[in-house]
Amino acid sequence: MRRHGGWMTTVIGVLSLCLVLSGCDFIRQRMEERFGTKVAPPQEVPATPQAMPPSAPVAPPLDAKMAVTPPLPPTQNPDQALIEELNGYVNCLNRTSPRTNDSRARYLSWVNEKTGPNCKEQYIMYGLYSLYDDGIEKCNKAAERGRSAEPSLPELEQAATELAAAYAELVPLVKKAEDYYQQQDYKDDQCAKAKEMHPKLMESFGRYRQAELKLQKGVDGLKGDVDRRELTRLEQERGRTLSWYSRNFSLSAKTLMQTMPTENPLLINSQSYLSAFTQVDKDYQAFIDYAAAHPEEGKGVFWYSAYESSAKSFITQAKFLKRDLAEGKKPETNALNNLIRNYNRLVSDANNVKF
Repeated sequence: MRRHGGWMTTVIGVLSLCLVLSGCDFIRQRMEERFGTKVAPPQEVPATPQAMPPSAPVAPPLDAKMAVTPPLPPTQNPDQALIEELNGYVNCLNRTSPRTNDSRARYLSWVNEKTGPNCKEQYIMYGLYSLYDDGIEKCNKAAERGRSAEPSLPELEQAATELAAAYAELVPLVKKAEDYYQQQDYKDDQCAKAKEMHPKLMESFGRYRQAELKLQKGVDGLKGDVDRRELTRLEQERGRTLSWYSRNFSLSAKTLMQTMPTENPLLINSQSYLSAFTQVDKDYQAFIDYAAAHPEEGKGVFWYSAYESSAKSFITQAKFLKRDLAEGKKPETNALNNLIRNYNRLVSDANNVKF
């Protein structure tokens, strides 16, 4: 999203609590032994910026994450190879896109994009966020899998290759810039390196963004159909269980979020949002009604309680925005921030649930 020179930024992962607790590796190991599933290590948490006064630049809204499609167990699944390839791209995007956009927004919250830094900016200490190194491996792996295995998706595979290359180039540039501003080296070289790095950063951020949008558009075009087919297969094989209702609600939530233009959610189409909200509200009610009538299905399901909580938070924020739009009000940045932040949490929790 372009707003005040920035794109939409990101939200931290759901397991970040372990960053402030001791013995997380031990806890994860015990959880894996108990539930028989791997628990992802905690994500690095972006540093929280100091509160800025009203006159300071405002960071733009957040990026929405993408849900990983959980393939069903049966071996005769015509979409299995496609799901594996798309999930690789989704994992690449989820690991690199939010943090990259967050870092760029952080940088452009205090520096002028066109003229670059003069090192007299009031909030120069904000610098920018370093990127996740392991995103390079995730994206390279996804791109390689796409090129070397079925199905053949030339446009997506090319976009993934371009994104992997752009991100691998961007990581060391951002790290160098982060260290420079964190260590206040601009005081030693009279801002020379800052001015030299700025056009390189902007070019590299732009190259990544171009590949990101291309890949995300391609993934979205295929993933929606795959997700619906998986939902149909789930119903045919197991009936409408708690797993079905939760997955159905997640897909409705995704449809609602897609009513927001990628580049500028403030240009949301009110009628499209209101129409999608009617369906997501209906699907949420069906989900919680089923869960209340069959409490035994949720007991012992890994991460289910977190998903249930995030679903409630998401629908609450969706209602707040729905009311504003129904009254003819223009959406506010904070309202969109809150909705997308809660959607990010919903997606993270949905990806962790193990029915």
